[in-house]
Amino acid sequence: MTLPGAFVGVLLGGGTAVEAGATQLLVLVALLAVKVIAVAVTVELVAAGLLYRPSTNPAGRSGRP
Repeated sequence: MTLPGAFVGVLLGGGTAVEAGATQLLVLVALLAVKVIAVAVTVELVAAGLLYRPSTNPAGRSGRP
């Protein structure tokens, strides 16, 4: 996911290309950081047994008649 509007917004707001590039880079780094944190939290929850895959049979039946 990217946010091209940040780059264009800075340019249309009167900023320089360097400022627009820095803003875009900041947005991309922030998105990457959020993804890394989400994966780390998910891994910790799975390792602690607090997050797991639900059963494939939501009715709780064994599949036998």
